[in-house]
Parts: sequence; C-alpha cells; structure tokens
Amino acid sequence: MNLVPGSTSLTADGLVGTSGKSIRIFCIHLVSGGTASTTTFNNGTLVGDTARVQVDGTASKSVTVSFAGGMLFPAGCFMNTDANISYCTIIYTEEV
Repeated sequence: MNLVPGSTSLTADGLVGTSGKSIRIFCIHLVSGGTASTTTFNNGTLVGDTARVQVDGTASKSVTVSFAGGMLFPAGCFMNTDANISYCTIIYTEEV
C-alpha cells in the first residue's frame, strides 16, 4: 500500500482528496465564524453518504481533532458543513 500525504483547506462542502479513493484522516482543524459551525465527514463522495465523524465548532474560535493512527474512509471522504464555517484544514493520506 502506498500512501500519498496531503492536506486541504475547505470553506464549503467538498471532497477530501481524490473522489472515491480511500482516505485516512489524521487531523481536522475547524475554524468557525461568529456562530458555531457543525461539520461532518462522510464515508463516500456525496452529502447523503454515511457520516463517520462530526466536529462541532465554537463561535469565533478553532477546534482541532486528532486521530491516532488515522480514521479510514474506505469509499472516499466528503466534508459536509454549514454556512458558519470560516475554513477547515484536513491532514490526510490517500491510499493508492
């Protein structure tokens, strides 16, 4: 198994890494605007896919969640968020 490291910053709903590739997330850093943001990470490539992780933000602050060994999203990873997000940085590897 080869691992391709990466990071991305998203400000709205979107894919983490390449669509449909297995993604292993190691760290999520969520920054909310003036109102707390709620962000979910789904196993798959669509909003309606199964949510595996939910990160609840704090108004005008950041929240960091780390996963020792990483959390695997075998069908890809889609981030679904609300309008209160400033940005979310995800550190991950793509398993190819």
